[in-house]
Amino acid sequence: MTRLALVFIAFGLPALAQEPAPWVGIWAADPEWCAFSDSIGQQETTPIRLTETEFQGYENRCEITATHPLQVLPGAELVMQCEAEGEVMEDTRLVIADAPGSLLMLAGGGEPVRLTRCP
Repeated sequence: MTRLALVFIAFGLPALAQEPAPWVGIWAADPEWCAFSDSIGQQETTPIRLTETEFQGYENRCEITATHPLQVLPGAELVMQCEAEGEVMEDTRLVIADAPGSLLMLAGGGEPVRLTRCP
């Protein structure tokens, strides 16, 4: 009986799809930049790409080394190891999905940047 239950679980149930983090996607400070999603990192007026493990922007790429989810809002503090113009540095960004298709990004105590999700 136990063996049958394990077979059913292994083959009979669909895999549970884990929803990606709310900040994962391609984001632009200016929605018109979404037209350049295929050239991220190659010119200034392109969006950024955020995955579970990487941040890619204009002339920089960061490995996300730690993710600290926020307790109240949908978002996280992202700790990153970045490389930009030959320099390696650590960076921390706060990302908050404050509305559908909208992301606030805060870095280094500066003003938050509102980003729009690209299709």
